[in-house]
Amino acid sequence: MVSLLLLSHSPKIVEGARDLALEMAGGTNIITVGGTKSGALGADFDRSFEAMQKAAEQGEVIVLVDIGSTHMTAQMAKEALDEALQERVFLSDAALVEGALVAAVSISGSGDAKSVIAEIEEFVLPK
Repeated sequence: MVSLLLLSHSPKIVEGARDLALEMAGGTNIITVGGTKSGALGADFDRSFEAMQKAAEQGEVIVLVDIGSTHMTAQMAKEALDEALQERVFLSDAALVEGALVAAVSISGSGDAKSVIAEIEEFVLPK
């Protein structure tokens, strides 16, 4: 199984992206982590790590993020996983909303993580 993990500073952003993606591809497993435990805007390492670990234990997981520190949080969370689980996690620099939509449709069509990553590469934002 391939899951999609959406990480953002804002719960509203990832919830909206998830809702749009599920409208396009209803059976996709989409996990969201937005904001901090206290409900403030920000990146939350603990919640990101827990979600990533749980998803990786079930299969491959594609991670999309909104901005800088969320990307750094995702990288740190992946590095904190056991090596076997790290191999199942694919971080993407694709735009969060556009990447989530295309990834969800591709996953629902039985795409494996590497083929989904290849499909969403056109949505990578310049740095």
